[in-house]
Amino acid sequence: MGLQLFLIWYFILGFLLGNGVPHFAFGAAGKIFRSPFGQKSPPRTNILWGLSNFVAATIIAISLSILNLFSSYALVVMLVGFWMMMLMFGTRIKRFLNEPKTPLA
Repeated sequence: MGLQLFLIWYFILGFLLGNGVPHFAFGAAGKIFRSPFGQKSPPRTNILWGLSNFVAATIIAISLSILNLFSSYALVVMLVGFWMMMLMFGTRIKRFLNEPKTPLA
């Protein structure tokens, strides 16, 4: 079986789910966290960003299901996308937490 390009969508799906987790968790905890634009943002912004990632991932998953695009590698590719995002988050969170506290503008 050749390269199945729809697997890229499964990678993006995992990436979106992984990106939504820290934004939603920090926002729900009432903590200031980086927004998608690289600035510290209030919890509401991060909750909305996390939810938008979850909604986009859901739309992609439903679309792939409707189009019947699935292979035995789909779950593996989705998990690779998820864990790559978690690895990126885990390696950079310490730098963010050690930044001096500045009030939101």
